[in-house]
Amino acid sequence: MEPVGIGLLGIGNIGKEVFSYLRGVPDVRVLRIARRRVNAPAPAAIKKLVTRRAQSVIDDPAIDIIVEITGDAERGAQYILDSIDSGKHTVTANKEAIAVRWREIMALARKRGVSVGFEATVGGGMPVVRAVQRHDANDEVQNFAGILNGTCNFILGRMKEYIVRHMDDPHIQKRSLPLEDALAEAQRLGYAEPDPTMDINGFDTKFKVAILANLAFDSYFDPNDIYCEGIRDLNQRILASDFYFLHHQRYLGGKYALKLAGVAERTGRRPTLRVHPALIETDGPLADLAAVDQNFNALTLNGRRLGTQFIKGLGAGPKPTAISVASDVREIAAAVLSSSGAGTNAGPPVPSARRGGAPGNFDRVKTRGFIRSVSPDVKGIYAKKLDILARHKVNVQSVVNIKEFVYGRDRYMPDYIEIDPAPDGAVRDVLKAFGRLRGVRDPMYFRILEL
Repeated sequence: MEPVGIGLLGIGNIGKEVFSYLRGVPDVRVLRIARRRVNAPAPAAIKKLVTRRAQSVIDDPAIDIIVEITGDAERGAQYILDSIDSGKHTVTANKEAIAVRWREIMALARKRGVSVGFEATVGGGMPVVRAVQRHDANDEVQNFAGILNGTCNFILGRMKEYIVRHMDDPHIQKRSLPLEDALAEAQRLGYAEPDPTMDINGFDTKFKVAILANLAFDSYFDPNDIYCEGIRDLNQRILASDFYFLHHQRYLGGKYALKLAGVAERTGRRPTLRVHPALIETDGPLADLAAVDQNFNALTLNGRRLGTQFIKGLGAGPKPTAISVASDVREIAAAVLSSSGAGTNAGPPVPSARRGGAPGNFDRVKTRGFIRSVSPDVKGIYAKKLDILARHKVNVQSVVNIKEFVYGRDRYMPDYIEIDPAPDGAVRDVLKAFGRLRGVRDPMYFRILEL
């Protein structure tokens, strides 16, 4: 039989890896490649297949599967829709396009009777999408929690390493690694983009949570409705003192690992979805998740009948992503060869797009953890903070000042207030009120992750 025809839209770092991999697969053949810069340097095997017109690749009758790897959310989404509408099976690594246009893409795929492969949108080389699909088909997903951004995990890991290495140095503040320096290192190593905003503000993780939640709860969730905090954005940032507080024996002694987590859980009629920095117990039920380091990703998934599954793997980079793209291509190609070709259901079933709605109200979910803020050494500042907490009915367990980290002439220092479980919305109101206190800066809430 003739190999299944493949058309690539995009030939960047991931595209080159996909092309290289597929050349060794006997059942498929890359016939055409669309790229904007047709005269850009490329191996001869690629250059002879290149065209500037993506639509000509989509319209080519010899092509059965379109692989969209442009990296452009808006343009990529339109290519995906055009490919499906032309009766072509489609594979993509475009997480934002899939998350934002989920209902439109899946409804059209069902109407046209073609498959959509999007394993590469979540977790790089980890088979997370497939696991959630199969889990949901045979069980009822109760919750999941994941470390879904390798860039943030690397940054947080490097900040922790510096603190642990110099833990007892009297000049610990000078020996610590600021987030900006850890980010610059991630960029040098290729773990972070030149513009890292999508990663460090949590948006990348938010799109992945939306995709997994759509599958896990057989519904559609608008990514804009998901509560989202990153490790650095306009309102907050992770500080070196956070790791000192977490890991020095004088304070928490390594009881928790700090991670950027994407979480979904059934807490009522509608599941709550959220992205935020989280404290995960290193010796608790989520210890496997707490131990994930470097630029790895991981997901823990709990079902009503099957219990807990844990998946870990490389979550970023051309090679892991290309493996997931190629896996979808090969599965769909095998189905095409055993059926009548394009326009016929092949590969994994297309998820439902029939239901939608907002996630549950995270404001009402009770969480516990530590409120951090940096305050000047002035009389009455802690009394004001405790008054704010009392007015919002947030109970305090303890208050700790980190005297090893003192800033400036006014002796600003971070303090950490441990609180009892309280509605998350009330705690965020406390943060806003702290931010209005004269001299107080960098208020942030570190939630303890519990499922």
